[in-house]
Amino acid sequence: MELDIAIQKFIKYRIYVQRISQNSRSCDKWALRRFHEFMFTKYSRIIDVEEITFDDFVDYSEFMENNEFRRWRSLAKKVKLSHNSIVKHQQIIRTFLKWCYCNKFIATDFWIMKVWNIERRENISVLSHDEIKQFFEVAEQNEKRIVWIRDSLLFRVAYYTWLRRTEILNLTFEQLLCDDQFQLIGKKARARTVYFDKESRIKELALELKYLYSKEFWIDWNDFVFRSVAYPQHWSQLSNWSVYFILINYKTKIWIDPKRRLTLHSFRHTFATTLLENGANLREVQLLLWHSSIHSTEIYTHIPTIKLRACSQLLHLS
Repeated sequence: MELDIAIQKFIKYRIYVQRISQNSRSCDKWALRRFHEFMFTKYSRIIDVEEITFDDFVDYSEFMENNEFRRWRSLAKKVKLSHNSIVKHQQIIRTFLKWCYCNKFIATDFWIMKVWNIERRENISVLSHDEIKQFFEVAEQNEKRIVWIRDSLLFRVAYYTWLRRTEILNLTFEQLLCDDQFQLIGKKARARTVYFDKESRIKELALELKYLYSKEFWIDWNDFVFRSVAYPQHWSQLSNWSVYFILINYKTKIWIDPKRRLTLHSFRHTFATTLLENGANLREVQLLLWHSSIHSTEIYTHIPTIKLRACSQLLHLS
């Protein structure tokens, strides 16, 4: 089977069977397209999947490390990929070759090929409790009611339900208007239960947002909650870039340092850190965050300097 045909079949499998997110689709397509172009340049023809060797995998890794590329989010300039980006692409290519092996397109099991280790970030972006409250309060100061209801609901869902960005943007009114929990098909196509309480005001704000939507547009229970209201003629779902600019706007209003990294995922980090500080154990937080490995949850075990200083006081004999 030719490489380009195998890649198309693999992407369809990832989308319709494994139900990967939009970001994962884009990353898979980017990495596989680059791999196809590399193999075409190396052999000056479209090769069959059976012709791929371990040396090709190694050569492709070196090619990714030593060259600059236009990232899929930016068409302006070429940049060198970070170490973790290269590791991600190695994992995608290895998963593709493993899929080919399982479907008997190739005879070599590339899963034995080791990829580089991911460099773990030592510092994660965590918001303080005061900053979380400021996000809620500043959102309610917007003159357009439909905007502040949407933004306030967005921040509350991000903090109280610990969902990832793509999962939040794909939420429907049918899910948020439940009593205190709802089912969600999340990462790796696994069904999960999301819990929230009345103090979060999620159901209250979702009900009001649905009413405001219905005054201007026709709305259904299965429609997405978070939509663009700046241009009513489009009436489209909020994109990742829209969320990014919303956060930049509120970041300026709250006077947060412009150099400080802040994303919607920061609310998820804050949720996990708050739970651990209030006595939840690591295993409970792992289950709530839907981490498949406890090592992913261990990044939240950072201890502030103030707490370390307080612990040292326990040594006094008086």
